[in-house]
Amino acid sequence: MKKNKKIALIVLLFIVLVAIIIYAIITTYATFRSEFSGNMEMENATWKIIVNNTDISSQTVKNFTIDKINVDKSEGVEDGKLAPGSKGNFNILIDPTETDVSVKYELKINTEYLDETNIKIESVNETLHSNTLIRTGENAYTGVIQLKDIQNSMNNNIQINISWEDDENQDMNVGEVPNNQIKIPVELKVSQYLGETIEEYN
Repeated sequence: MKKNKKIALIVLLFIVLVAIIIYAIITTYATFRSEFSGNMEMENATWKIIVNNTDISSQTVKNFTIDKINVDKSEGVEDGKLAPGSKGNFNILIDPTETDVSVKYELKINTEYLDETNIKIESVNETLHSNTLIRTGENAYTGVIQLKDIQNSMNNNIQINISWEDDENQDMNVGEVPNNQIKIPVELKVSQYLGETIEEYN
């Protein structure tokens, strides 16, 4: 009788052990399948980024030159010209509406030309949806467009405002040059946003 009980206990333990092994295999397979499906969905996700009407989808970094400044009208200054005491701006429109993932964009403004003049960058803002821009360098800014916002057709317009400080010692020839001759190199890097922390510049 005792021998039968011992055999029954061994069989029961064996059944429990087999059940645990089967459960572990099923769970591992389900996790693997989930991760595999997630990766497949990411690989097949649509990625299309339009910047100022130019498709940059095939590039992770886009370098271009801003050569048209919207100049505020000012008395004594011909339309389309930047002169001491005047202000202006240029815009960078980022359109990710056909993209299936969250997008991070990193903007760097080359101020080498401006450093040779009294033209200064006053502010850099996102103007369409008041999206937060984080300053990540002396002239670098990072923004994120979340997938839920992309699905609601949210674009971001980055407006860079500049001003020419009035200085009697400044070479006036710059003021005689039409605004479309002012060239400001800009680098824009776009990538998928994965929730990483964006460090603010101090």
